[in-house]
Amino acid sequence: MKIIEEKEAWIHTHFIVDSYFITEQECRQISINVEPELLQLGIQYGLAYNIAPSNQRAIIVLECIPFDSVKAMVRELIDEEIKDFPVRLPEQRNVVTNISVTEPATNAQSDSEHNS
Repeated sequence: MKIIEEKEAWIHTHFIVDSYFITEQECRQISINVEPELLQLGIQYGLAYNIAPSNQRAIIVLECIPFDSVKAMVRELIDEEIKDFPVRLPEQRNVVTNISVTEPATNAQSDSEHNS
């Protein structure tokens, strides 16, 4: 797994990854290993996790917008932590479209066909 995009949204920084979701265990691992480093960088805010339904990607949310040089370090920390996580794609579902309903054949027609 890796970060593929970075966006600033109101007062947060979104690190969008190439996976549909991040498991709870992976979220805990990221938080345990990255948040102490954030404190060392002077960032008092933690991480949150979300899914962007519009583009079907998981988001790691840094609950602030640091200076660009610090943001680059945070991105490296997260990328290093998630590099061995598997990429999960959204579940593929079959979609049925264009359903049409027809009248069943009458019994009289089928009986005459069998008697012939």
